[in-house]
Amino acid sequence: MDRAGTLILLRHGESTANADGTFTGSRDVDLSARGVEQSLNAAALMAAEELVPDVVIISRMLRARRTAQVMLSELQHLDAPVIETWRLNERDYGLLMGMPKTEVHDRFGPERFHTWRRTLHGTPPPMPVEQREGLGLVPVDDDPLDPQPRGAPGEGESLYDVVRRVRPLWQGPILEHLRAGRTVLLIAHGNSLRALCSIIDDLNDAELEDLNLPTAQPIVYHVAPDGTTSPRGGRYLDPDTAVLAAIRIMFEGGT
Repeated sequence: MDRAGTLILLRHGESTANADGTFTGSRDVDLSARGVEQSLNAAALMAAEELVPDVVIISRMLRARRTAQVMLSELQHLDAPVIETWRLNERDYGLLMGMPKTEVHDRFGPERFHTWRRTLHGTPPPMPVEQREGLGLVPVDDDPLDPQPRGAPGEGESLYDVVRRVRPLWQGPILEHLRAGRTVLLIAHGNSLRALCSIIDDLNDAELEDLNLPTAQPIVYHVAPDGTTSPRGGRYLDPDTAVLAAIRIMFEGGT
């Protein structure tokens, strides 16, 4: 495969909600102290392989912005252009946002917990409007150049909904940068990255259900001029640590 660009996928460093074991979704939370350390380590892994991003594409959420800031500072590359897009925002978990994951599992049962969290079409119920204030939900901004085909934060999304909003980003700006030979660092979230991986690697439903992405573990793809990627599933820069972290996530119920 003739190489054009390099794509680096990264789930943001551990957030305060990750540390608390609560459903995050559209809540705009910061990194934990451990998340900052993870972001520094991710930058060190990239530096060791001389991977310097030409462009950084991130979600519009605080935890992704903070991860980018920490990493670019560590890489001494603060002048790298950073593009924010709502299409990479984390999946909206509706009623579940702010609830401990163990409580959701016990209250609604393991079958619905699995369906809502792991399957392609499982959609959590919406959160009552009166409960949404004070949760710090990221607003749905009007953007005439990139309209957002979804409801207000708190309505709930399936993973399929996230795939639909991520696909135009992959087929448009991301591939344009990669075909131009650039190195793209993309920082997003567990579910928006699962959605993107389902497109990049053409995952079937079972493969997508089994995909768990640990925080702050860079995954590298080589991208050919025709947009094909390799290797399938990408390559972790720290595979031993990443695999162990993914196994822990699996036993907790998934990303």
